Amino acid sequence: MSVLTSPRGKVEVVHCRRTESQDIYCIKSLIRKFTCKLFGKLNIIYLLEKANLAVTLCNDKEEIMAQATFLDYPNWNVAKQDNWVSVFRELDNDIPCTPLNTLFMHLFVAVDEYSVGCCKEILRTVYKAVPELHFIFLIVPSYMSLGSTLITVFDQVGNIPCLTYEEDFAVHICHRHSHYPQLHVRKARVEDHDDLMPIFMRYDTILKETYGEYFLAELIEAQDEENHAVVCEVAGTAVGFMSVCSRVNMQLLHECFDLGPFHGLCFPHPDDVLEAPQELSVRRSQDAELRSSSQGSQKIVEESQEPVFPDTMENIQGNIAKEAASEEALTAVQSGSVSEPEDIEKLSDVSTGYAQDDRVSSRSLASLLLPEEPVHFRPIYRGASAAFCIQLFCIDEKYEARSLDFMNFVFSLFSDKNFCIISLPHLTPEFILIQNFVKMVPFSTCTLEQDLYVFHRAGLLKNICLGRSSQ
Repeated sequence: MSVLTSPRGKVEVVHCRRTESQDIYCIKSLIRKFTCKLFGKLNIIYLLEKANLAVTLCNDKEEIMAQATFLDYPNWNVAKQDNWVSVFRELDNDIPCTPLNTLFMHLFVAVDEYSVGCCKEILRTVYKAVPELHFIFLIVPSYMSLGSTLITVFDQVGNIPCLTYEEDFAVHICHRHSHYPQLHVRKARVEDHDDLMPIFMRYDTILKETYGEYFLAELIEAQDEENHAVVCEVAGTAVGFMSVCSRVNMQLLHECFDLGPFHGLCFPHPDDVLEAPQELSVRRSQDAELRSSSQGSQKIVEESQEPVFPDTMENIQGNIAKEAASEEALTAVQSGSVSEPEDIEKLSDVSTGYAQDDRVSSRSLASLLLPEEPVHFRPIYRGASAAFCIQLFCIDEKYEARSLDFMNFVFSLFSDKNFCIISLPHLTPEFILIQNFVKMVPFSTCTLEQDLYVFHRAGLLKNICLGRSSQ
């Protein structure tokens, strides 16, 4: 929520949200002749469908105050959609624009009385929502002025010709640092304690109660080659803190989480065991075959078995018991010994039990043949650890969207590590920094009451070059 004040002194409480299709009617009502001269005649429906980001500014009554639409290629056909970088680099080599850090404003409309405030609020929200964004370009006919609103946030860079019209267009730029700048990150100092403690106490008082009032100062003083504490600051004031450590219990992580996609968070080693031994593979296949065959036999037995009435069952049981007893007595006479009545009764009991539930016996036989637990192979990683962990993290909610600014600095402190990990209790709400991490899948035997998140160094790449593959 933000508060806008008009030149007449009127106040409006506004908030930004993504543009919806139901906003189209109100957007059209805000378009003026001057808007068409700046951006051209637009199909609003088509523009919103193609937009990378469309933002609507509303007041507390959900009335639309302003709207802006951004795409990842320039308007007015001044360059090809897939090859505009070289054209804009020629205007100013000091602007490192790329498809990953640049957007183009294709439309902006606003209520006249609040237009300046609405424009600044939308740009601040866009830069806050897209941390990788650094430049927003605005292209208009060279003979047009930007008006009293857009000229307050855009600066002209130069002119470029159009591919279809015989006229030039003016290129204007808006920089991130004017609206929602990157945070300056540095090593923590003991003097930062007083700035950081109010932020910690706002979220949690357990640390202070457990480790004492000056736990943060002690943590900062205890820095060494394996432990580092860093802060982010705005205008010389610390607004965020992160404590990182290179000591990680890799054995525990290997036992509790499936780290195969990241090679166990270790460096490759010649003695790594990444595939199951041949004996284990054969055993797995035999278990699978046995399981499938037993299931098939159970199905055959169940299908072939017919229902038996109670009276018939009793007669069958009695006949089986009599036959078994007579056979046992005959055998005993022939061998020169006579079985006691107890033995005969036991034999009849066993026979009766078998006749009562043939299905149960077949199932129990199958269950005896199968192993109780399936055999799961887990890779063995013998290389050195390639990860460091975040022990403590906190940042002022005003600057939370810039949490990722920490990562470049902490990876520079551990130049030999490729992964950053953090573990959180299961019910911890997802915050902005963790949205850039990958949640690992725990094993069924995991005993930790925490989730593990992993961030790879490659997540910091800001430019990607594609080319033809060669032999």
